[in-house]
Amino acid sequence: MYLNLRRNSARVTKKAQRTANALTRDDVEKVAVIRHAAIGDFVVMRPFLIHLKRFFPKAKITLSVDRSAMYGLPHDLVDEVHIIDKRVKDQPSKKTSFFSRFRQIKELGEQDIIFDLTDSTLTILIVLFTKAKLKVGYPYRYIRQLFFDIAVPRSDFVLETDSMLHQLNVLGAPPQYPLEYGFEEYNRDVQSPYIIYFAGTSMKARCWSEKNFTELIKKVRAAFPGYKHIVLKGIKADEQFNDLYAPLAEYEDVIHQDSMPLEEVMAFLARSSLVVVGDTGIRNMAISMQAPTLGIMWSPGVSAIRYLPKDVKHAVVFNENFTVPTVEDVYEETSILLRKLYDKSTI
Repeated sequence: MYLNLRRNSARVTKKAQRTANALTRDDVEKVAVIRHAAIGDFVVMRPFLIHLKRFFPKAKITLSVDRSAMYGLPHDLVDEVHIIDKRVKDQPSKKTSFFSRFRQIKELGEQDIIFDLTDSTLTILIVLFTKAKLKVGYPYRYIRQLFFDIAVPRSDFVLETDSMLHQLNVLGAPPQYPLEYGFEEYNRDVQSPYIIYFAGTSMKARCWSEKNFTELIKKVRAAFPGYKHIVLKGIKADEQFNDLYAPLAEYEDVIHQDSMPLEEVMAFLARSSLVVVGDTGIRNMAISMQAPTLGIMWSPGVSAIRYLPKDVKHAVVFNENFTVPTVEDVYEETSILLRKLYDKSTI
C-alpha cells in the first residue's frame, strides 16, 4: 500500500512505512473510525465513510461513538457501532470511572487500521489501548502525535470534510470531488419556494440574535416577494424562537415551523431555496442535502473557511475583525446568493 506524501507533509513512523508497504488494500479487513460528536459532525464525516468503504472494500467498518451524542449516527454507512459512556447511564451528572471506560475501550477489539477523527483525551485513550497495524489521526497538540503511526496535519483553511479525507489520501486514496453524502436527492420546491431561517447554534455565545433574524426576514420578504419564509424550530427548549416570530406573525408568508423527525427535516432542507443559519449542525445537514446555505459566523478561533464548501451556492458572512455581522451585512449576502442562483423573474 503506497503512502502518498512528501517529506514532512505528515508525521509517519518507520514502523508505519514498513507496515503500509507490506499491506494491500484487500488485506485490510477491520477498520475502526472514532468520532465523538453531534449530528452535524456525523453528517460532515459521511463522505469519509463512503470513500473509506470504496478504498477498503473488504473491510468491516466499526464506528466508535459517545452514547450521549448518537442522534443522526450514520448506521447506513457502518457495519458495527462501538459505544463509550462518558457518564453513568442512570446518573447523567456523574462521569464514568476510568476502569469503566477502559472495559468499553477493550470491547472494540483489534483492528487493522484506526482513524481518529476527534482528537480528544478520551479518543486518544481508545487509540492507545486498542491494538492496530496502523493508527491514523490529526492531533491538534504536538505531544499527541506520539500516539499515532501516521499524524496528518489538520488545516482550518479547507473544508472540515476534506481534512478527514486527508487521512485516506495519505494511504493512497484519490481525492474525492464533488463530495458524496449518500442521501436521497430532492428537487428544489419551485411551486411554493421557501427560505429557511434557524437562529440556534451549538453554543449560545455564537447565536446571531433573534431580533436580527426578525429584521432580516422583514428586509428579504420585501425585496424578494414570492418566497415563503420559514422560521424553523429546533428540538431544544431554547430553540423555539418565539421572540423572533412574534413580530412577523401578521405576515401570511412567514411560517413558524415545528421541529420534525430527522428524515423529514432533511428532505425539508433539501427542497428549500436557501438556508440562513449560524454555526450549527443544521447548516451541515443542509449542505449534505445539496441545499444552498448562508452561514453567519464571527467567533475568534473558528475558521469560516473550515465550514465553507467550494461551491457557488454556499457563502459565509464573516468580518475579518470578528465583529458580529449586522443585519445589512447578512441581507446583502442573502440578496447576492438569491440573485446569483435564481432568475428573479421565476423566483
